[in-house]
Amino acid sequence: MSSLRQRLVERIRADGPLTFAQYMEAALFDPEAGFYTRGPGIGLGGHFATSAEAHPAFAEAITAEAHATWLELGEPADFRVTEAGPGTGGLARRVSEGLTKLGVAHELVLIERSTGLIERQRVALTDLPARWVEHPAALAPAPGFLYGNEILDALPVRLLQWPDEVLVDADPTGHLIETLVSADPMLAAPVVAAVTPRRGGRYAVRPAMVPLVAAFSRSISAGRMLLIDYGGTGAEVHDGRRPPVRTYISGQQGGDPLQAPGTQDLTADVDFGALSAAAETVAVAVEQLVTQSAWLRSHGFQLPPADTRTEADWALAGLLDERLPFMVWMARRAAA
Repeated sequence: MSSLRQRLVERIRADGPLTFAQYMEAALFDPEAGFYTRGPGIGLGGHFATSAEAHPAFAEAITAEAHATWLELGEPADFRVTEAGPGTGGLARRVSEGLTKLGVAHELVLIERSTGLIERQRVALTDLPARWVEHPAALAPAPGFLYGNEILDALPVRLLQWPDEVLVDADPTGHLIETLVSADPMLAAPVVAAVTPRRGGRYAVRPAMVPLVAAFSRSISAGRMLLIDYGGTGAEVHDGRRPPVRTYISGQQGGDPLQAPGTQDLTADVDFGALSAAAETVAVAVEQLVTQSAWLRSHGFQLPPADTRTEADWALAGLLDERLPFMVWMARRAAA
């Protein structure tokens, strides 16, 4: 039995079953054995690689959005560029260097809670001035641009098996098992707003998403937020076309979510419809909600004919594939 599993079993026996969100939080961010805390193999050749690793188009498009925001704000001298969940640090480097080439003086801030990943990011950003915070609440408001790629999908979810909620319990032999309790109607509200739930159907909801994005918003006195992740709007997330919670390890689908906590990634699609519906509560106005492909094409990225494509072109083709469930959500916060 892994040490993390043992501690989870002991916690359950002392305090009772965990919500799936509490279990997911421990599996990903336990201070000693969480999947992200340990600084896993992120990037090409690791457990997983994001779109930012695949082609320069991603960084160039983010740089263009940040540059446009800086210009619209009147080229403020205290402009802050913030990346939430910066992974390897490579994207932050490319964006910061791109803005510097465009003449944008800026402060670079990274929001990261994994000590293992922070060390990797410090190496990637060795010669660039940057600072790290664990949570956006640590940032005083400043004009700026905040972006995050594949960060919302790692926020812990509560898991429903309609009309009940799934909790994580432990059997007498020390194995983690599921148990059901009646679900709080307020917890189920995003699902009910999107679809007619099926008895026995499984649905994931993410209560922490809106509060986190509200904290992102409060760190910006004026400017924009750009969040990119896989998911959809409402029914696209909750209609059962994809499992509500999935696991990954070394680029391949993993095992049961309760299997070997801390050794595999746990993730769930992002309901951008719920986020957009709550935009007024986080004091921002939604400007874009488009597919990743449409967003990149709007920045001028197109493919040459197939018989003339280079290896880099084929990498770009993957990012421009409309079948990918990646969405781009951008919102503006006006000056008070």
